[in-house]
Amino acid sequence: MARRHRNRSTTKVLLLLALVAAVTAQTYGSYEQPGDNTNPGNGGTTPGTNPGNCPTCPPGGKPGQVCEDPLTEHHPGSKQLGTWPEYKGANQKTRDGCRPKKNFIFMVSDGFGTASETIAREYYQYKQLGTNEAALADVDSILPLDTLLVGAVRTKSSDSWITDSASAATAYSCGIKTFNAGIGVDPKNRPCATVLEAAKAAGYTTALVATSRITHATPAGWSAHVVERDWEDIIAAQQIGDNVLGRSVDLMFGGGRKFFIPKSKSGSGRSDERDLFVEAKEKYGWKSIVQSRADFLKLSGTKADLPAMGIFASSHMAYTIDRNATAEPSLAEMTHTALATLADATSDCDSPGFFIMIEGSRIDHAGHTNDVAAHVHDILAYQEAVSIVKSFTKANPGTVALSVSDHETGGVTVASQPDLTKDSGSFYKWNPWILDGVKASIESFDTTVAKYNGTDFKGFITKLLAEKQGIKDLTDSEIQLLAKAVEDQQKKKYPNTDQVDWALSTLIAKRALVGFTTHGHTGMDVNLYAINAPGLRGNMDNTQLAHYSAEYLGVTDVQKKLNERVARQKVTLRKRGEFVNPEVKHHKH
Repeated sequence: MARRHRNRSTTKVLLLLALVAAVTAQTYGSYEQPGDNTNPGNGGTTPGTNPGNCPTCPPGGKPGQVCEDPLTEHHPGSKQLGTWPEYKGANQKTRDGCRPKKNFIFMVSDGFGTASETIAREYYQYKQLGTNEAALADVDSILPLDTLLVGAVRTKSSDSWITDSASAATAYSCGIKTFNAGIGVDPKNRPCATVLEAAKAAGYTTALVATSRITHATPAGWSAHVVERDWEDIIAAQQIGDNVLGRSVDLMFGGGRKFFIPKSKSGSGRSDERDLFVEAKEKYGWKSIVQSRADFLKLSGTKADLPAMGIFASSHMAYTIDRNATAEPSLAEMTHTALATLADATSDCDSPGFFIMIEGSRIDHAGHTNDVAAHVHDILAYQEAVSIVKSFTKANPGTVALSVSDHETGGVTVASQPDLTKDSGSFYKWNPWILDGVKASIESFDTTVAKYNGTDFKGFITKLLAEKQGIKDLTDSEIQLLAKAVEDQQKKKYPNTDQVDWALSTLIAKRALVGFTTHGHTGMDVNLYAINAPGLRGNMDNTQLAHYSAEYLGVTDVQKKLNERVARQKVTLRKRGEFVNPEVKHHKH
């Protein structure tokens, strides 16, 4: 009897465990089923379903469904301040009998944290309304991203609580954790197939857009496989087609020309004599390569032959605050042309759609320098690209878009206490109007300062900072600080540091009362924004976004098969120090 009783007890326990497992699977097992939105839910947080109060779509909605902006729909007082660009290009054509299109737009605001959005919004309010008082009284104005907030993302890598852009991009593209500096590889140095590569293998058209070098960590994370992110000459070769999976990119816009031209050419960053522009056309079938804004504009509104690339700068493209509009396209312009090109290229009945990664890269670089004005201007440029994406999704059903940062940079805070001898309450403010006087990034004139060898540093720096940064109240102690930084940098007293940049950055930040805690990254969670994407809600790990995008496009099995294939391949290895990338200074962006 006792044994029979134990069996009954065991049976009850097993049934209970099975019930718990079933409930758990229903609640948490849908990260890889973003298309399962048949149950509107009751306000829960189940990824892959659409709870009744999900802020991205009405109850019962599915990923790709065109949805109203939640803050416009539910909070009529909220409005976008100012005029933002909209998508005006061709839309995907649909015909009866054709399968519905599926498009995925993955936007990355590199180095962009919660405080960065606040600073940009409040500066924009001040700029549009004209006075600090009017901006403070305005409680309704928002930026394009603000209507799309759905959650937050955790960012650690496999070997550090603080990620770099390489491991973060690998998490977003491959769905795995890897070590800082690793591009498209796992912790054992094995290549991992990316969502972009899987999409290409499944017939989707693919694209990359960035304001950094196109070979930089984030765009490389979707299109290359190297164990060291600094090997940008190898990354460039892989992007044109010299890759374990062949050519996977159909369209790419960005900077980084130096890694596509042979070593013997002026300005090259390569370690060999390969001319990748020639190879791209002759060996890998690239049909169009443009390198100027004038040639770029010829692509707008036309049916560009793919594959095509636009490489618009030797290194990174210019900060928005410095950009020569006649020389380089803006991020918004590149986004618009890319979407128009992809819409046209995927209008055929047999095309499933497209995948594109768009990065506002230089938000991060300004964060590293603690250049708050350059940081804000690049954030606002990113908001323009977001506005274009928002209008594209409304006109092209089946398009899912998300925006997320890879990490926060700089430890930015809105308000700082520069004088610890005064009561902290006296610093319950920040001064957005200070940024209005800044006319150039620190990067645009730091070399001039660092190389100064004249006899009147005070006169030189006073005039320069008044012209470039709008600073007309430079103090003697600040001049001494800058002079010491120039001396230390010229003597290389502190190798692998930008003493001049860092000293210059304190001047505007102190006056604006914007604080920074580091010239590197931080481990803070980053905001997640989404359009037409029920299931993206709450706090998620960065790897889950890769699984979500793969599931929506229906390429999860394709990605698994590609992983089985590339796992047998070897990535290019070099001895550290064998090739020193001249673009790499000392910190990882």
